[in-house]
Amino acid sequence: GKYDEGPEYTSLGAFGGEPECRSMETLLTGNHLVDQFGMDNLETGSIISWAMELYELGILTSKETDGLDLRFGNDEALLEMVERICYRKGWLGDALADGGIPAAEKIGKNSFDYLIQVKGMNNLHSDERGTPALALNVATASRGSDHLRSRPAIDLYHLPEKVLRKIYSNPVPYDGPLSSEHTSYVGKAWEVFWQENCYMAVDCLGICKYHTVFLGATLPNFEDWPKVLYYNTGLEMTPREIWDIAERCNNIERLFNLREGLSRDDLKKGDTLNHRYFDEPCRRGAPDVIGLKIDRKKFQEMVDEFYEHHGWDKNGVPTPETLERLGLDKEPSHLL
Repeated sequence: GKYDEGPEYTSLGAFGGEPECRSMETLLTGNHLVDQFGMDNLETGSIISWAMELYELGILTSKETDGLDLRFGNDEALLEMVERICYRKGWLGDALADGGIPAAEKIGKNSFDYLIQVKGMNNLHSDERGTPALALNVATASRGSDHLRSRPAIDLYHLPEKVLRKIYSNPVPYDGPLSSEHTSYVGKAWEVFWQENCYMAVDCLGICKYHTVFLGATLPNFEDWPKVLYYNTGLEMTPREIWDIAERCNNIERLFNLREGLSRDDLKKGDTLNHRYFDEPCRRGAPDVIGLKIDRKKFQEMVDEFYEHHGWDKNGVPTPETLERLGLDKEPSHLL
């Protein structure tokens, strides 16, 4: 046998839940292979699972898989495809190595309709159809379907509104609606906007997100970070100044994405979700989310609210007033 590090959270889904492979040895082997090959675990496991669905639907056949029985639950096929993608072996391995959207263009036959991605990045093994706030997070994340950009994980805890308001009204005031119910759409746009600034501040400070409000209502946030910054660097900043820096960084990312062709409702580059979120009900999970799907109209309203909180127009473009407020009116990022 071999000694190796244990798999982290994403590998559990990439080589377990998504391809429906239940062997811990398979999971550990898959995790080890992507580490050795320098491949991303989420993208690799997700794109293979997508190919498995296409195979079971008949969109992919044994011709494209070179005889490989690419069914869900086939552990050997999963690990074989990891290697094929790495070395671009065979027609399918070569196609999948380019990523989901280019692969869908090569495969054709409505394969793109089954690809769960945002801005070209495959989704985590979570299912956001019963949690509108988490769905808004993955749809609007700057680098694609990324839960570490703005996911309000504490939205799942049914915290009292009083506790939520204390968190989400600092360091900028907020007196709008909030809801303790994770299946609600009320106030979720503000939660995602606040968490997006929280995570950007964390990235700027070099702190792990797991030690912030990401996972616990009492963990450090904007009130605590000025002390962290001062004791480690001698720099003195207020919570609001850290918030403004984070918001400025998020807007620079937005300007970059707009330059690269981001359009609000573009399924390949926009702030939207695959049709399956809206059309296919959730089949697994907690009893209160089974049967749920994202309401298309309410989702669009959440995106509108999210843009408004940012100071962006209906197309998601920062307004001149927002750029001036953040000191970006003369910053040339929009011309990069």
